[in-house]
Amino acid sequence: MNIIRAALILLPALLLSLPPVLAQEVVLETEERRIYSIEGEFDFYREMLESAITNEGLVINAVGHIATMLERTGGDLGAGERMYRHGESLEFCSAVYSRRMMEADLHSIVFCPYVIAVYELEAEPGTIYLGYQRMPIVGDEDSRKALQDVEDLVDRIVNNAMAF
Repeated sequence: MNIIRAALILLPALLLSLPPVLAQEVVLETEERRIYSIEGEFDFYREMLESAITNEGLVINAVGHIATMLERTGGDLGAGERMYRHGESLEFCSAVYSRRMMEADLHSIVFCPYVIAVYELEAEPGTIYLGYQRMPIVGDEDSRKALQDVEDLVDRIVNNAMAF
């Protein structure tokens, strides 16, 4: 009985310590890309994206510091206003999904690695975007299935990152 009472006392404090789950939505969807947005802090969702990737048992191969690069080179290019507050791309791959994709069509090597971008626009502080290039669902039935599975994996990762 004491354990239950302690749990009931601690549960509200635990729930209050979690960040609020805010509405996420697809803000841009074309054949080429899918972009979601959510309100929050860039660093939090950047970390959640990394966790969502590693929770799938995957390793991040590289991080592109895109906003930093644009900021660093903007003056040399005569660029105008700053576009991004933050912006990174996380590159990763899956031996399981990639092998299936390439066994179905050896030329599908061009679709590897997978990349998800997480960014915050200068003009929209507090709105975090997570997006990726969609897999072209091409080839025979096996190839199409393998490519759809990769897209489903990437989309699941993005949605898991925003579910925290």
